[in-house]
Amino acid sequence: MMTFRPAGARPFAVSVETSDLDEAREICGEHLYPRTLRVVKQQARLSARFAFLHLGELTLADVRYGAEMAGDCGELGSYHVNLPLAGTFAASHGGRPIDGNTSRAGVYRPVGANVLHRSSADCHLLALKVKTTVLEDKLAALLDTPVRGHLQLAAHLDLRRSPGRGYAQLIRLIGAEIDNPTGLIYQPIVAAPLEESLLIALLYAVGHQYQDLLNHPQSRSPRRRIKRAIDAIHDEPQRPYTIAALAQIADVSQGFLRREFHREVGLPPMEYLRNVRVARAHAELRGADPVETSVVEIARRWGFTRPDRFTQRYVARYGVTPDDTLHDAFGG
Repeated sequence: MMTFRPAGARPFAVSVETSDLDEAREICGEHLYPRTLRVVKQQARLSARFAFLHLGELTLADVRYGAEMAGDCGELGSYHVNLPLAGTFAASHGGRPIDGNTSRAGVYRPVGANVLHRSSADCHLLALKVKTTVLEDKLAALLDTPVRGHLQLAAHLDLRRSPGRGYAQLIRLIGAEIDNPTGLIYQPIVAAPLEESLLIALLYAVGHQYQDLLNHPQSRSPRRRIKRAIDAIHDEPQRPYTIAALAQIADVSQGFLRREFHREVGLPPMEYLRNVRVARAHAELRGADPVETSVVEIARRWGFTRPDRFTQRYVARYGVTPDDTLHDAFGG
């Protein structure tokens, strides 16, 4: 086993050659996922060669078994891409068939049992393991909106045309440098942008439920997002809204909501909500019977627990007290 770990740098690589099946299981379990492995043809001899590049929160593995293989590794707990450089493989993941060859890569989600039905003896692939939260956080940053739940990545990536072809070229470029101890991928100043490029390119290359938002920024314009929160406030101003609840309705981060809401209407979200509630209280006061209700009751119904604060806000907006409005509506 050969390990290349530059001093003081995060990226490092491990290379292994083995004909021992147990050692192959152990090394793959340590650097990728725990798994079962078996040689399909009993008379065949394992001639495995592995190289694992640990690049921040990603692992890129160069994998060759030199024999027909099968096995399983349960749930991966990570996003994963298998990009064949030669040969073929046939697998299933969570009941979805996933196969790969030099024309298409297989793509895996974090949840769902993974079974390798067969990889050909000449199968040589680059396997990319991506930490779940890292990919989801990167997407959230690109969209500037929360990502809820795992990405429903498509099972395959077409390597014959863009964007799959470009993504494959990027993976191959990095994979070719794993065994080069003087390569630029081992320099942190280069490794960090490469890691980010692999994440971003994967999000653009593989189909998922957020792809339309990612590819068409106009569909996630600030005005359209903020309008969702504004409409919710006007439709149900009596609801106990919080910044977090409004951000969830708009499908944006809380910081984004505060910033864009103020830019759109000139007020913070909760201040805008209080103004809408004052207007609803005003309408109710004008139609209420002072014998049957009071200013305090109406104020509390619209979320104002302190009558003095409600009165101050009301006078600032309407120039009269709420009590005046209540009694004037019935002729004083």
